Amino acid sequence: MNSNISSAYVAVVLMAALAAALLFHLSRILGPQRLLHAAYAAAALGLFYLLGATAFGWTFDRQGALLWVYLASFLLAAGVAARRRMMLGAIGLPWLSALIQLGVVAYMFAPDSFRKPPVTAALFLYFIFEALIWLRGREAQEPAPSVGANVRERPPLFTPKRRRGLAEASLAIAGFAVAFLLVAGPQAAHEASEPDSAQQQSEIEQTAAIGETTKSEEPAPEANPSATNDEPKAASQEGEPAEAAPRVAGNAPVETPPTAAKDPGVYTARAGDTFKSIARRLYGATSKWRAIAERNPDLKSKKLRAGQLVNLPSAPTR
Repeated sequence: MNSNISSAYVAVVLMAALAAALLFHLSRILGPQRLLHAAYAAAALGLFYLLGATAFGWTFDRQGALLWVYLASFLLAAGVAARRRMMLGAIGLPWLSALIQLGVVAYMFAPDSFRKPPVTAALFLYFIFEALIWLRGREAQEPAPSVGANVRERPPLFTPKRRRGLAEASLAIAGFAVAFLLVAGPQAAHEASEPDSAQQQSEIEQTAAIGETTKSEEPAPEANPSATNDEPKAASQEGEPAEAAPRVAGNAPVETPPTAAKDPGVYTARAGDTFKSIARRLYGATSKWRAIAERNPDLKSKKLRAGQLVNLPSAPTR
């Protein structure tokens, strides 16, 4: 099975599980730990969008604004965690997990230049470990003894029971979703965020360059030494319009699309092109990128180099 199709299937499964986790956090948002569940719900929404971008090619024109939204959410969660540290002496594992989730969602919305492979690999290992910890469950906390009671510390006779409920399952799902997106999702989601103005400017520049090339390649009129000025005059006197010699079809310059190859089923990539940008430019829909990827299994890089040939599933419609 194609790796892109497999990634889409995994993303859809994680989206369904993450939707259930999101509903759980929203149901607890009016409870005593509403701030904690609100932080988890905000992180789940960002992960849901990134999974949708991986599975269905979702795009958002203002994706840069999402980066600032999650940076602000991370700072707010960090302020609440610092306050808990001052008042209670500890942040707590749930708050620490929510803080890291918001930070990594902001990291995945950041531009490519800010995402470094060592950092991504470290975050991937951390979230795999965290997801497994939540699947194992948390130890049930016993009630604290009353003040002044004679308590002798003894090792427990039995292993403390672990609590495995909806909260732990939702956090494990989020951990697996983050780990998957760190490997397959952020790049795919971020490819669709290239500015339309820059793309239009590039297309205008290439169109102008091709126009100049066409003018330079246009054949100059051949001089006919036997022709005289009397011939057009004689033709005009006889009432017959002077007709220009028909141009040979083989010598007429043929205009081609800015980046299309001679074969309509092959596309010549520009610097920085991606499967999604090619699908949007040639077919008018980014959902066509998966079919292009299936026709080009050897092109593994996210951004193509100038001059690379991309096989198209069908001739462009425009």
